[in-house]
Amino acid sequence: MRRFGAILAFVIGAVVGLVGGAALLAYAYQVAGLYPPDDATIKFIAQERGWFEANAEETPAS
Repeated sequence: MRRFGAILAFVIGAVVGLVGGAALLAYAYQVAGLYPPDDATIKFIAQERGWFEANAEETPAS
């Protein structure tokens, strides 16, 4: 029973550590501005530079 408790504590700690580490890494990337831009950002930049017409019909992805 004691060994089961140790294994359970290890698994819970590993899961919490992995989730916490991933969240910390994602936060660091966001603060540093390293996330790639999403579609809305790309469209906004393209509109500002005159590369994209807002009234143009979008073609569905094939």
